[in-house]
Amino acid sequence: MFLFIFQACEKKIENQSKINSTQKNSDVEKTPTEFKSLLRPNENIELGKIYTDTVNFVDFMDYTDDYYFVVKKNKDTMHLIFNKDNPNFTRGNKLEIKWKMDSLRPAGDPDFLDYQEFLISSKKLSNEISKRDFSKIKNQSFVISCGTGCAMTHNIKKVEEINPKSIKVTFEIDTYIDQEQTETFDEIYTFYYDNAKVLKKITREGETENVLDNLMGSAKQSFEEFAVKLVN
Repeated sequence: MFLFIFQACEKKIENQSKINSTQKNSDVEKTPTEFKSLLRPNENIELGKIYTDTVNFVDFMDYTDDYYFVVKKNKDTMHLIFNKDNPNFTRGNKLEIKWKMDSLRPAGDPDFLDYQEFLISSKKLSNEISKRDFSKIKNQSFVISCGTGCAMTHNIKKVEEINPKSIKVTFEIDTYIDQEQTETFDEIYTFYYDNAKVLKKITREGETENVLDNLMGSAKQSFEEFAVKLVN
């Protein structure tokens, strides 16, 4: 009698163990069906479905394990996986892209399953380049010293984006000697940047040399700080 009860209990435990194992496996194998993406923040994104959106090109990153096609939509910047050749777009190009949400096992961690946006195709819609908004820096100014008792106030008169890596600024410059204004004149400078928005050089109109090479101390710092404001 005791042996029969023991065997019955053992079988019940074994069956319960199988049920638990089945449930655990089911949980592990369950794949999400809806996702979120900054490309469509107000929608539930379906796995594998192809979407079409209009974005602005930012950059192409081919120095990581997976290549990233970087775009901007509204105020958000997104990185889509695109393990193909550089499409050679220009920063700011308006593009139509087709993309999907798909699974990914990162290099070096094949046991980890992730989900991310993948670029399928892209095409330029026009030659239009998204212009920066300079309204926040208009009517601003900065002062540099031009010697003992001499100061030059650089008032921003006009700002024009030539291309994504260069910006032309017209300054109305007021010169003061011993706090008395002596003259006013315009000077035009072009600010040059790299892809990371880092200032490379500044040139005065009609010249090729880098203005920063001839500036020192607070004068150089004033131009560099203004250059940062131009692209941020």
